[in-house]
Amino acid sequence: MLVDRRVLGRIIDAARIGKGETVLEAGTGQGTLTAELCRVAKHVVSYEVDKKLCQHAHEHLQFQNLELVNTDLFKANNLRFGTFISNLPYSRSRDAFEWLAAQKFDRAIVMVQEEFADKLAARQGEKNYRAISALAAYCFAIERLFRVGRQSFEPQPKVESVVIRIIPVNIVAKETIKVLNLLFSKRNKTASTVASKAGVQADFGSKRIDQLVPADLIRMAESISNVRPI
Repeated sequence: MLVDRRVLGRIIDAARIGKGETVLEAGTGQGTLTAELCRVAKHVVSYEVDKKLCQHAHEHLQFQNLELVNTDLFKANNLRFGTFISNLPYSRSRDAFEWLAAQKFDRAIVMVQEEFADKLAARQGEKNYRAISALAAYCFAIERLFRVGRQSFEPQPKVESVVIRIIPVNIVAKETIKVLNLLFSKRNKTASTVASKAGVQADFGSKRIDQLVPADLIRMAESISNVRPI
């Protein structure tokens, strides 16, 4: 759990939340960040999948502009919000980015493991280049804002953390994301061969899947999803 109030303040400042905005929070937790969001936003919708944590929030967070939801946010659809804030368990970081890639929103402030941030920044041909790298590069403009030390959490984690700002650029369908992940299960295969076996004609020369730029990968995934699964 994030316990350093100075870091909470920096997250709030980075979000630049207007008084008329609706903020969507993924992971209420102990409600420390949630309370700060309620003080600056018009409306806060906070999702928490853990029943005990959600009940704790109901009992301790007395804000008229707060809506608490006890379910998995990343299974929800058609939500309206301007700003997305997340201080999730790092095991859910990929879920958060895949979900955001299919949503309409203004901006997001997310805390992630530094190693995950490195994957987001990886480019074609690099060792760290993954499906999430291609998806993030195609769908978002991402800015690293600041690092968060281990001492800011209780208990202290074994990994380093970083807060990033996300501005949406493109939206993709959920089916496209599924196919993109399947493509990277064949990352060392020749891209043209993979496309051909999936019923799509595309000439990428001798390039492997992991050597394609994000835009080509997304177009390939979209084409395949319109034909049949790999």
